[in-house]
Amino acid sequence: MRILFVTRKYPPSTGGMETVAYELYMALAANKDNRVTLVKWGGSNNWLPIVYPWLFIWALMAGIRERPDVIYLQDGIMGPLGLLLKWCLRRPTLMTIHGKEVTFNNPVYRAIVLPCIKRQGSLVAISRDTEHTLKRTFSKTDTVLIPNGVNDDYYASGESKEQHRIVADIVGMSVDELDQHHLILTVGRLVRRKGVLWFIENALADLIKVDPSVLYLVSGDGKDREAIETAITTHKLRNHVKMLGRTTDTVKAALYNVSDIFLMPNIPVSHDMEGLGMVALEAATCGTLVVASNLEGIPDAIQDGKNGMLFKPNDASGLVRTLKRELNKRGLAAQAVREYTLAHYAWSKRAHEYESVMQKLIA
Repeated sequence: MRILFVTRKYPPSTGGMETVAYELYMALAANKDNRVTLVKWGGSNNWLPIVYPWLFIWALMAGIRERPDVIYLQDGIMGPLGLLLKWCLRRPTLMTIHGKEVTFNNPVYRAIVLPCIKRQGSLVAISRDTEHTLKRTFSKTDTVLIPNGVNDDYYASGESKEQHRIVADIVGMSVDELDQHHLILTVGRLVRRKGVLWFIENALADLIKVDPSVLYLVSGDGKDREAIETAITTHKLRNHVKMLGRTTDTVKAALYNVSDIFLMPNIPVSHDMEGLGMVALEAATCGTLVVASNLEGIPDAIQDGKNGMLFKPNDASGLVRTLKRELNKRGLAAQAVREYTLAHYAWSKRAHEYESVMQKLIA
């Protein structure tokens, strides 16, 4: 099968969608029966107005040269580009929708991009919540559910002193000092729906009252950072929260392996949504217990009682009870969390599901 793979988010740029694009491309290309042509942009989205026509020209040239059987577009913002390629190359298109592409409430965007998404050959939803949103918005467009996958790239087997040293260095402690704390980790963009600010304002102080050893590590950056810093000061939590900013993959792997709990305290935000939660899957492959909000696409990554624990969104007292219980005695063994995640979310399995959809489009 000849596949033209077009994406505006790709390494060296970093983020969840960049990781998904890279891993899906590698998994499709690993199949010797496929010939995958990659057209990508791996820089800042600030250049998107210029990059967009550049991507179209290069994708069109690649399509004329390679004569693909199917055109794959990695997210919904590429709807107009995908429609143009579909018309010019006379080939079916498959597009992945991560969530916000359909809920974004800008009238110009909705007038231009949504009609183009609607006219793609088929749409892939990465979560059940996204699938329901797509079916409400585009009732006549073919939609299929394929959650994102994960690779075993972050796990450090055994007790690694190096992992502890890396984390101790970045938080400004000795390894002995670090080992005296219960570590709770959140990784992701600092925006309202991620719930970091909500957790600090509504739950962390109560958790520290029952477990003073808690240290909350936050890896990431975003527009909520200043408000989060203010909340840390207001609630006198400077000794219990470390804002780490953007971290390298090496540091992120160490954080996953050393932390006691990976926390996704997401809250509902109008016209915004969590597509799936790649970082939760990455943490779970390390055997780290994930405690996450039962919201939007997160339950498609974290199965309650299988590879993590889910709590009701905005329920601060319920979250504190869950964290207290799991820090005292975790209910899921690390190996069980790791094995379940790798068995159900491997990228090789997801690539096969994509290939099946592509074959149907071609037929």
